[in-house]
Amino acid sequence: MHQVILTLVILLLIAQTVLAVVLEDGDYRIYYGNYQVPKTHRFFTAVPNKRDGSVQTLPREDFDFQIWRLRNKSGGKITLESKGARGKYLGLRRSGAKPGNYLGVVPTPIRFRITRKHGGPFKAYELAYPKKVDGKTLVVSLDDGEGKEEPYFANFAIQGTEGVFGSFKMRKVSD
Repeated sequence: MHQVILTLVILLLIAQTVLAVVLEDGDYRIYYGNYQVPKTHRFFTAVPNKRDGSVQTLPREDFDFQIWRLRNKSGGKITLESKGARGKYLGLRRSGAKPGNYLGVVPTPIRFRITRKHGGPFKAYELAYPKKVDGKTLVVSLDDGEGKEEPYFANFAIQGTEGVFGSFKMRKVSD
């Protein structure tokens, strides 16, 4: 009886580990836009500088600043390193993790929680800050508020707030 229970526990742990990986390690383009109209797609683009850079959404270009190296970490968390700015990650700028604050391209990675939001051809993902801030979950969003013009910048928003755009597509880049 104990062997059966131990075997079930081990199988459950293995299944949890396998299911925790939402996307496999590799290079991805992170973007949003109408699924059927590629010219509307806007891609997360690293814009590094000496301090903390920024992440803007721009039309597709064939350069490494729009490619992000995803690495799975424990507990269903990931890091995203800019391929164009090696050693720089999607992370916190000096202003910290608060609603409305912009994300940067920085040397210290954040272990984002990643969640699949939709399936099929409309598969999209949500990136959440790993810790609650004032009891709320912060997700990666865009400052595409009314009256703002492109490029939009990646920022934090409170999960579930009306008007928050927090789901992105991730397409693996083939070598």
